[in-house]
Amino acid sequence: MLRIYSSLSASLATLIAALTVAACGGGGGSSGSSPSTPPTSKATTAGVYKGTITSTTTNQTSTVLGMTGTNGQAFWMTADGRVWNGQMPLNGNQFNTSMTGYMYPGGHFPNGSNYGPSTMMFNYSSGMWGGQYNGAGDVGTFNVGLSPMWSRPASFTDLAGTYTRSVSYGYTMTMTVDANGQLIASDTRGCLINGAVSITDPTHNLYRLDAVVTSCGTLNGTYSGMGTLVDADAMHDWLTAMQPFDCGWYSMGGWMGGGMMGGWRPPVGQNTIPGGTRNLFMFSLVNGQNAITDALAR
Repeated sequence: MLRIYSSLSASLATLIAALTVAACGGGGGSSGSSPSTPPTSKATTAGVYKGTITSTTTNQTSTVLGMTGTNGQAFWMTADGRVWNGQMPLNGNQFNTSMTGYMYPGGHFPNGSNYGPSTMMFNYSSGMWGGQYNGAGDVGTFNVGLSPMWSRPASFTDLAGTYTRSVSYGYTMTMTVDANGQLIASDTRGCLINGAVSITDPTHNLYRLDAVVTSCGTLNGTYSGMGTLVDADAMHDWLTAMQPFDCGWYSMGGWMGGGMMGGWRPPVGQNTIPGGTRNLFMFSLVNGQNAITDALAR
């Protein structure tokens, strides 16, 4: 505590008081007191995002859906069958992060691999996330915005039902989620998925998936992933662009059929393009070497 004794002159007391105020940050400057600079706000990364991703290596552009949970776990899926999975910071305006990229089985990134590390560089501006990616011999850019469907609550009551996707050449995939979150899926080529859906944040429209794939050749294994229940009406451009892949199987003759869930078939035919709201379940699953991704409607 600063004492000013009576033996000091009034002018000295005034000077000391002024210096004390200035040292505490309350004065100085010709215009009077200077307000402190508020901290820069940072954008949160959690959400369901939709936009485009463009390879400057191959000159291909695809619709992309990004899903990032409130724990930072992220899955990005494209309409042409690619998936990126990794951990993001919970907030920021500019950052780099490492993701693992997966190409649909039978397809390859520019360096010849079907999975490998990628660096994702994010920049937030005017409500949009943009940036660059680099990995597996591929370089490109992306730009996504937060979907209003992210703010919907997650519940098994909303999710429960039977979802399908069919292709004009005869392929069909069907997935059923019951009221307890148990998941069963199969397709016309014999691939089976058994697993469970869990809700980690009931206030937001994301679901965790854990599943085992069987009867699907080299895709057999244990997977984890993420899904979101969105409007088919709002994803019409995605569904139109989505390659008509099917679940493949491995035989003595090599990959037969394939794409989203296995093997590879040249993208011929057409997917069904449904309409409606709260009826399209979009999901991605990975197991460290392979990825399964699809969009099924009820």
